[in-house]
Amino acid sequence: MAHHPRPPPPPIERVVFDDYVIRTWYTSPYPIQAPTLWICHGCLKYMRSAHTFHAHRRTCTYTHPPGRKVYQRGAHILWEVDGAQEKLYVQNLCLLGKLFIDHKTVFFDVAPFWAYVLTDASSQFDHVLGFFSKEKVSYDHYNLACIVVFPPYQRRGYGTLLMEYSYYLSRSDDTPGTPERPLSDLGLKGYMAYWSAQLVRTLLAAYSPEGAMIRAILAGHKPPPPHSMPTSQSPRRRRQRRGGWAGEERAERPDEPLASIPHASIPMNTTLARIADAAGLRSDDATLALAHAGLLNSTSSSTFVLSLEAIQQAAQRLSLRPPILDVGYCL
Repeated sequence: MAHHPRPPPPPIERVVFDDYVIRTWYTSPYPIQAPTLWICHGCLKYMRSAHTFHAHRRTCTYTHPPGRKVYQRGAHILWEVDGAQEKLYVQNLCLLGKLFIDHKTVFFDVAPFWAYVLTDASSQFDHVLGFFSKEKVSYDHYNLACIVVFPPYQRRGYGTLLMEYSYYLSRSDDTPGTPERPLSDLGLKGYMAYWSAQLVRTLLAAYSPEGAMIRAILAGHKPPPPHSMPTSQSPRRRRQRRGGWAGEERAERPDEPLASIPHASIPMNTTLARIADAAGLRSDDATLALAHAGLLNSTSSSTFVLSLEAIQQAAQRLSLRPPILDVGYCL
């Protein structure tokens, strides 16, 4: 008798998650298969039917991710979840995330990872918006393994907030971090925007009165250790400020007229490595950022243009805004 291979299971076409019915983008290795999965927005447990889901919700005790708060600004909170201590939660988080990200493999051994989960808090419940994962020990200095913002919450700056926090962690370790490769097309687009903005903000700051440290790094002087950095740049916790926050967009400050910006000069003998160090980026990522910002010499890709006028023009092309992450709210 001829042997016919078993047909592949039907794909999961949609998930019901936190009041949304979301169409999936990719496959995920859930151990159960159904056209629709019901996902508990508390513990992330997955179920085949609405009946099972509603019965579960009556007994689920999760009102927020099972970790510690590491950032809180108004209603937006980042939770650090240990994959070794909360194995099932992190596994379910990764399975859900894989439905919306390509080029990544789900490993069920999540103990070596941290998960940083972004939530939007109401008075009684923290709603999961997205997350990124990070290896606890990375010999390649990866500060992020995968990043997902769930479709209903995209295009609101949450992905940028997660990226900025991953680089905050790298600065806390005094190590230039970078995301794990390969990057998806969407991920590369997001990181190119982040790298370019971070680099141009750094170069602009070198022309400001507060830019002495940046100018010193560009000149090749070793920066002081993190504990002696100025409060505005230190990754250490500052006193918690009070006040609510309705969204992630800051009020834009009017641009300073060109004449009011001190014309401090960037050292002429600076190098790509020093520029990357000042911006907290890896050299290869800084090269891509310089090219994307239009600051590489058009006739020689090994030289760059760092005049104030060129940097300000790059800022205009990028529609440069302040960072979304405010380290003063890191806990």
